[in-house]
Amino acid sequence: MKPGHQPSSRVKREREAADSAALAEAPASAEREDLIRRIAYDYYQKRGRAHGHELDDWLRAETVTEPMNAAPGGDASQGH
Repeated sequence: MKPGHQPSSRVKREREAADSAALAEAPASAEREDLIRRIAYDYYQKRGRAHGHELDDWLRAETVTEPMNAAPGGDASQGH
C-alpha cells in the first residue's frame, strides 16, 4: 500500500469480519483446549497416574473432542 493510501471500505469490512471471526473462535478454542486438558487428565488418572503417556492422552482426548467440535450444540461432557 502506498503511503497515505487508505484501504477501500470493502477491504476494511473484510478485515473487520476476519477480526470478529477470530475473536469469536478464541473462547471456543480456549474452551476446547480446557476440555481436552480435563479429558487427558482423566485418562491419566484411569491409568493409575502412570507418567510417560502425556502425549498419547492429549491426542486421544483431541480425537474424542473432534466430533463434538464439528457438531453444533454437542455436549462435550458426555461419556467422561
